[in-house]
Amino acid sequence: MKTKRLIALLFTAILVLTLINCDGGLEPIEEEPDPFGVIVGTVTYTGDWPPQEEFIELFFVPLKVKPQTFLEVLLDRENIQTSEKLDYNVDEDTFIIDELENGTYIYNIIANQFGPSVLTDWRPLGVYTDNDGIITVEGDTT
Repeated sequence: MKTKRLIALLFTAILVLTLINCDGGLEPIEEEPDPFGVIVGTVTYTGDWPPQEEFIELFFVPLKVKPQTFLEVLLDRENIQTSEKLDYNVDEDTFIIDELENGTYIYNIIANQFGPSVLTDWRPLGVYTDNDGIITVEGDTT
């Protein structure tokens, strides 16, 4: 009789522990999305290139908001990522931005430093307009 009671008690304990540790049965485990993604793109240039001295730097820059002034971009510079420097006087160029924070980028430009001041001599040379200008990064390559 003791053996049956011991088996019943052991079975009950296993059942209780199983129910306590059950986290939803056989449902697949949801993985956390990667908080960063990648943008890879190709820039196609048209028209004549201005003089080389007006192209000190040229980058692709994705922005989450459309700035009203260049000062807004400068104040948020720690949150801005850019591509590597783009080539001058080419028909097209490819760029990549790794480890870009997930999110929606609504103002995506080719930024051009046209003069000697790294703080003030910038202008958008071109603006991405496909998909209403929006690029969404969701932990993979866009």
